[in-house]
This record gives sequence, C-alpha cells and structure tokens, in this order.
Amino acid sequence: MGLKTASKRKRKRDTPELFDEIVWEILIRLPVKSLVRFRSVSKAWRAIISDPSFETWSTATLVYGRHFPAGEFGTVSQMVHCDGLVLLSTNTKAYVFNPATRDAIALPESKRNALPLHDTCLPIGLGMDASTGRYKVARAFYRPSDDDPTRMAAMGMEVFTIGGEDGSWRETLEDPPYLMASFWQAAAHCKGCLFYFIDKKNHQNPPQGLIRFNLQDETFGITPLIPDLLPQVEDDDIALSELDGELCACFFSKWLQRLMIFTTGDILDRSDDAHWRCRYVIDLPECHPMALHGSGGILMRLGHCLFRYDLGAHGIQGKDDFHWMDRLKYVGLRCRGRAWKNLCFFNLSSYTESLVPLNAKASSQALQ
Repeated sequence: MGLKTASKRKRKRDTPELFDEIVWEILIRLPVKSLVRFRSVSKAWRAIISDPSFETWSTATLVYGRHFPAGEFGTVSQMVHCDGLVLLSTNTKAYVFNPATRDAIALPESKRNALPLHDTCLPIGLGMDASTGRYKVARAFYRPSDDDPTRMAAMGMEVFTIGGEDGSWRETLEDPPYLMASFWQAAAHCKGCLFYFIDKKNHQNPPQGLIRFNLQDETFGITPLIPDLLPQVEDDDIALSELDGELCACFFSKWLQRLMIFTTGDILDRSDDAHWRCRYVIDLPECHPMALHGSGGILMRLGHCLFRYDLGAHGIQGKDDFHWMDRLKYVGLRCRGRAWKNLCFFNLSSYTESLVPLNAKASSQALQ
C-alpha cells in the first residue's frame, strides 16, 4: 500500500506543467462550448479563458504564405477566387495561387500597356472557360492615342490561359467597347463571364451597365446595371460579386439608409436585357455580402468585422456571430499563433479548396 502511494506521488511530481503561453495556444483553437467546460479545469485555465484579451481574439488557419521582397509592388487590387484559385493583381505583376496545393505562379510580364502605373492596377479578372475547362486571367490595357501619346484613346484586352502551352499573354481579336474603370475592385466572375465597370469619367454618354467579357469566345457585351435607380448611384459605391450562383450588386442607399442587394441570373452571352431583382434590404450601415450562410442567414462584412445576419429575425443574434479580422491569430505553417502586427491589407472572399493545377508540373505534384 505504501509503495503504491509513493509511486503515485512520484508520478505526480514528475508530470510537467504546461506554460501559460502553451495553454493559450491550445485554447484559442477550441470552440466556445469546449471553453465553457474547460473553465472548471483549474484556476489558471479559468483566468486565461476569462481574460478580456482572450475573448477578443479569433483564430484562422493560415494555409499558405508567401514573402514578397520590399519594393516588388506598391499597390494591390482586390483578390478574387475561382474554384480554389486566387488571383492577386498589383501595379507591377499579377500572381495566381492555389492555397490548398501551396502552388503559385507569377504571370509573365507584358509590354502592351502604354499607361504608366503608379498607384493603380489594370482592370483584371479570373474565371473558367467551360468549353475547355481551362482557367483564364483577362486583363485590360491602355492603347496610346495617335495624336497625343499621353492620352489614352482606347483599351485592348489580353488573356493568359493557366496551364496553357504558350505560357504568355495573347491579345484578343476584339477590343472592349468602352474604357474600363481602374480601381481596387477586380472583375466579378459569374457563369463563365467577367464583369467590369465602365470608365464613365472618360465617356460623354456611357450606358448604365457593365462590360461583359465571355471567357469562351472572348467577345464583349453590355449587361444593364440596375436601371432606373433613384437617386443615381455611383459605380464606386457598388460592389459586384457572385451570390448563390447569380451576379450580385449591392450598395448602401444614403437616401433610404439601407443596404440594397440586387441579383440577376440573366447574363447569357448575348443577352442585353438583364433583369435585376431586389433580393434583400438590410437595415445596417454600409457593408458587403460575402455568401449565404446556413438556413436563413447571410455572411456580411463591415469594415474589419465579419458577421452573420439573420434574414428571418432581421438582425444579428449574438456576439458569437462577430469576428474581428484585425484581431485574428493565425495558426499553422510555423506562425505559432502569433498576431500579425504589421498587417497592412487583407481581403475577404468565399473560398473552396481544390486540386486545380497551375501548370503541368503542378498537376503531377497535386496528385502525389
């Protein structure tokens, strides 16, 4: 009996204690229900979980990271996602990543653009050509005027086919019918087409619509953009995306003080009669829909905050539905749960993992 007691005491003394920092890194990975139970494990764990600084942190798994040398680019555009591929455009280069396979390529340079880029990015988009199953990056470029080389008279379009044999940009046979707006938004992809805003500042009577680029036959068209809106809404105030398989345009109406979310499925290749319907009206400050979330919910972004809006209850149900993106801790890939203190830019988008290869070499690596 005495020997057993001594043995138990010896094992108890030899059991190493976990440092508070290690406990913290374990606990931040757990769901809320588990944290509620674990508060009763010990006073130390209860103190950590009850700490206000612990409650403000959310976690995200870092699935891919890449270091860019200082000065490689100065401005970045909105990142876009298509079937597991992510496009990042800058004022110097464009990159395509597959975070799931950790594969990445820098797209080759092109000398077609005649306008120097300093603090802006060229209009660009990523989507799939359903006829070939290949993914294409379509980027507009400026042509110089014959009379004045400093004035841009027209735009052309160049296409890079991911995994293509030539491995270079090629110019399309048809030019865009109007100049495209160059700002932080990349083109929205929906049903095999890319949608770009028109540069209305350089046109006298531009149509109230979007420039539609068909990735299959590489032709252009105009899709009407929420006609007869009163008062007039500027394109800079409209955010384009794909929502539930339809093209989505949302904006905050200052007149109504409401967020208006419109969708349309009428974006066929030669259809110029898109019918937009007001799908949701939300009484919130200016925010942006990310995706439909579960039954009767929609995932929204407001500044640095990501939250779930309950469409049935017309509101936000609880504080657990909020996630502050600027307070994230990233776990995985040797980052050890540390917050990124120097995070200067982030982008949110719907993402689905896939094994889509970026080139022939990537294809063989993805299958290993």
